[in-house]
Amino acid sequence: MIAIDVIISQFSTEEQQEFVKYLLYKNKRHDTKNVQLFQLLLANYPAKEIPKKLYGKDNKTAYHGLRKRLWSSLVDFMATQSLTHEVSDELAITKRILVARNLLLQKQFKTAFKILNKVEKKAREILHFSLLNEVYHTQIQYAHKTDFAPSLEVLIEKCTANQQDFLQEEKLNMAYAVIQEQLQKVVFKGEIISFQSLIQETYERFGVSKEIGLSYKSLYQLAQIINSVADVNKAYFAIEPFILENYKYISNRLKQTDKHLFYHIKVLYLISNIFFRKKEFAQSLNYLARMKTAMEQQKQRYYKSSLVSYQCLLALNYNYAGNSEKAIILLEEVIHLKKYDLEIMLDVHLSLIVFYFQQGEFKKAQKIGSKFYHTDKWYEEKAGVEWVIKKNLIELLLHIELGNISYVDSRFVSFQRKYYPFLKKSGQSRVITFLKFVKEYYNAPETVTSEVFRMAVKDSFEWKVRVEEDIFVMSFYAWLKAKMNKTNLYKTTLELMELD
Repeated sequence: MIAIDVIISQFSTEEQQEFVKYLLYKNKRHDTKNVQLFQLLLANYPAKEIPKKLYGKDNKTAYHGLRKRLWSSLVDFMATQSLTHEVSDELAITKRILVARNLLLQKQFKTAFKILNKVEKKAREILHFSLLNEVYHTQIQYAHKTDFAPSLEVLIEKCTANQQDFLQEEKLNMAYAVIQEQLQKVVFKGEIISFQSLIQETYERFGVSKEIGLSYKSLYQLAQIINSVADVNKAYFAIEPFILENYKYISNRLKQTDKHLFYHIKVLYLISNIFFRKKEFAQSLNYLARMKTAMEQQKQRYYKSSLVSYQCLLALNYNYAGNSEKAIILLEEVIHLKKYDLEIMLDVHLSLIVFYFQQGEFKKAQKIGSKFYHTDKWYEEKAGVEWVIKKNLIELLLHIELGNISYVDSRFVSFQRKYYPFLKKSGQSRVITFLKFVKEYYNAPETVTSEVFRMAVKDSFEWKVRVEEDIFVMSFYAWLKAKMNKTNLYKTTLELMELD
């Protein structure tokens, strides 16, 4: 069954009101129940009870017919909304090009070229290369007939440059698709590939320039590729200059961003996440504030769809900047929301478990963790191998704290069998080393404070400088250090965040 309730839950208040008006306008009969059904779905009314609520009896046949008609109306409404928001600029430009061509046929050259010059400026602002090509094509076609036209050589130069921009954007789109397809094998299947070779070979295949940065969309595509690489090799510090430099270039180039708002929001999120992973929380919060401002534009069109990602990253910043109480309150509010993207909500649940764990609220963490009732394989397909490894690690530490002996023993064996090969191949052997010491503590807790144990830990790990070290790797190590020093886990975690 099509998840109508999930789709409408993303509507803003204004969109909900507009859809009701749309339904009332379409209804030819006064007894049509589509508005009532829409409101019940919006209120998360139990699905099994809806037929009886609508008809006074369990009339499933009538209900499914009504639901099907509501879906049809929803598709039409969303299409109308998309046309209104997405192609208004294109339609305006296209209309003016047609008017200009008609005037050129009537030899009204001055007015026609005046219109084309304005259209060129508008099309360039929204980086619509195909429409720019139509403008230049028309200008070049009539340039020899009037002095009101720009120089032919200038037009040819502009047209050639625009064609290169258009081709470069298409090449990047194809390269992005190929790289993303390969990355799925790493993120969701645990396969090991050479990222540098993949990117280099794909760029060479499509002739993509490494310096390309045409729009928020293309930057988002590039950033996702680079971010995926950084998520595995933990080198977030190395990708910041590239993304920021291109972001500033695009921001200066685009005079208005309405056309690019969806991707602009996503780029701001990625930049904020990079600063968070580098432990530069003030900068991360700065870009989150920009993201929130962008989310509120266009009558909050993308507000709901971006809200959970925004709040999760905001909570992570609060937690690791020392405001755990605020972080927990924020995620406790988010976690009860329904009908949001599964992958995002999995991050919310896992983050809240970590927050509770760091505060010693093990029972609360276990209660959230009990909702992870699917197999590891299922979660790998939904959120990727890296996410499942983090989930398994925090669950293992949690059950050690709770003294669940039988569970801990079986999880050690299972984790070693499933994920040690991936960790070794992906250059994450430190996780294996960490678990070796976790197992030693689990088997003999009294030895963890000994000088022998401390020296063994010190000699076994190779640490990067603070800005380069992964924040989640540090979080897990903080647990071991807190055990060795008999200190508070959260305080130990924050101290590690501050070390140079």
